[in-house]
Amino acid sequence: MMATAAAKPSSPAKAKAWEWEGKVVSPVPEATPDEAWALLSDFLAFHRWHPRVAACRLASGTPSSPGCVRYCEGTTTTTPSSSGEAAAPPPDWAHETLLEYDAERRFFRYEMNDNNMGFGLFFATFRVATTAAGAGDDDAEGCELRWEFECEPVRGTAREALVARLQAGLDGMAARVRDHVLAARAAVVVGMEGAGGEPLKLDNSIAV
Repeated sequence: MMATAAAKPSSPAKAKAWEWEGKVVSPVPEATPDEAWALLSDFLAFHRWHPRVAACRLASGTPSSPGCVRYCEGTTTTTPSSSGEAAAPPPDWAHETLLEYDAERRFFRYEMNDNNMGFGLFFATFRVATTAAGAGDDDAEGCELRWEFECEPVRGTAREALVARLQAGLDGMAARVRDHVLAARAAVVVGMEGAGGEPLKLDNSIAV
């Protein structure tokens, strides 16, 4: 749960000197890297794990292939209007293009395109990484989620506010991954007990 400086951006904008760049991190000590990646690797499933994303769907291209574009829409909060009636502001939205996808190294990189949140150029990399204690062991308990960004200053938003927003979202994702993994493990134990000790066969991915 920390924000730190990130490395210089890689292709396609590796030569640009970014005014804003950074990284937020959220640990998930209950999940292995493979368990977390199985849930978070779907570029079109952002809404299942981010607490402030209500919808995420394919806009164009082939899912999980570089060049595909997703449309993301945020949640809305109803607030009283001057007339006393509840009113909801328009949701945040953005189109984002997948630039790189590496399942073996558990990361994908994308660019934000048109949006209504004041972003200009914005590149981000999402990773599932082993912790320092489990480095080199994919089956080690515990992993961490990393969200790295390089961007131009965002209109109407301080850099600290952007980092805080990314951190809050990532923390929410980490909590959902933890709860899902623990629930899945508990279901396996119950299934084994009900089947006389024979383990249940799970899907390759528990991101359902």
